[in-house]
Amino acid sequence: MFSFLIQVMYGRVLVHCFSASSHGQNHTPVSLQWKDGKEDRYNSTWLRYNCHCDQCKQPHSGQITINPLSMPALVTIKSVSREGADLCLVWNEDPDHTGRIPLKMLRENSYSKEAIEQRAQSVKTSRKWDKIPEVTYDEVNANDRGLLRWLSALVDEGICLVKEVPTQLGTVKQVAEKIFPLQQTIYEEVFDVISNPEPINVAYSSSFLDFHMDLMYYESPPGLQFLHCVRFDPEVTGGESIFLDCFVVAEEFREQYPEDFETLARVPATFQKIHFEREYPVYMTYQRPHIALNHRREIVAVNWSPNFEGPLFVPEEDVEPYYKAYHRFMSMLCNSPHIIERHLNPGDLIVFNNRRVLHGRKAFELNGGMRHLQGCYVNIDEFKKKFQVLSCTVGDGRPAKRVGNHDFF
Repeated sequence: MFSFLIQVMYGRVLVHCFSASSHGQNHTPVSLQWKDGKEDRYNSTWLRYNCHCDQCKQPHSGQITINPLSMPALVTIKSVSREGADLCLVWNEDPDHTGRIPLKMLRENSYSKEAIEQRAQSVKTSRKWDKIPEVTYDEVNANDRGLLRWLSALVDEGICLVKEVPTQLGTVKQVAEKIFPLQQTIYEEVFDVISNPEPINVAYSSSFLDFHMDLMYYESPPGLQFLHCVRFDPEVTGGESIFLDCFVVAEEFREQYPEDFETLARVPATFQKIHFEREYPVYMTYQRPHIALNHRREIVAVNWSPNFEGPLFVPEEDVEPYYKAYHRFMSMLCNSPHIIERHLNPGDLIVFNNRRVLHGRKAFELNGGMRHLQGCYVNIDEFKKKFQVLSCTVGDGRPAKRVGNHDFF
């Protein structure tokens, strides 16, 4: 038994760790008991793979430098001690190597059942909307705290309206790049949503748009989508934007139709964009299920874009179950009580997570007027990264909610 008293400050929490023990010279774990009463156990091999000494991890970059094949597949603990804020370990299989791991890192990365459940709850997107949160253009541009307030709304709700945005063309890019440079796609960096008699995309018409996500035929579809209302003349009738948190509906679908839910989580749909008559011809197809689950069977992604689906390419026995489940899920989406409708006015910039929030549009008539939105995208990982950095530096350090990018956390 090795006993010690240590205080470790990280984030805004003071953690007291007062005892550690190794349960013998074998593969049983090292236990750390913290002063708040919690006890965490760490497997001896897990500890070896997470050694932070200068031989195993580069101090400046934080990257792992040791080749895993230079170590045995499994190791056992020889001794445990404490030096300052680090746990020091020696393994029987490599007695000349003294491992060093910060206690802060161990506490933050506990993989106990309780810690795993707490993490799962902290990233869960379970709230049902009653309104779209709003911030102002000046707030977003003021400082990092204003930027964090905006990103927090996007993380929590998946959507946020930025008000009082100048209507000059190109402003949408300036706002989006507060997060990260724009994601380049086949529609270029910035695109104009204007009704066109010969559109290259159904969005560039005045037709009704079903609920969908953009560019699901990409391996990494866009993350945040920005739509800036530059002009919406009073003569125009219709054209309201509609939004829906598909994670909420997918959970309701699981409860009401569990067999159909399993079908959409197993059978891959085909998403495609084939268009040769354009400056840069396009031929893109991608297969994936409509619903993605992690190892805990939690929903980590929904993939939905009816206007950009190709022929189903699956075994015959899956065809009818797929279409039955597809029809039911689409019916739940279109008839959901959680739909939010919004008429955008000039100066409104609606921003939403394209991997979580479905969007659509009511049909409209121009009547001699004009409806002009300017849009762009930011990669989902860059959005999540920006939020996490600001959360740790000027916020409370909380993790981002699930963003729908197939991440198993």
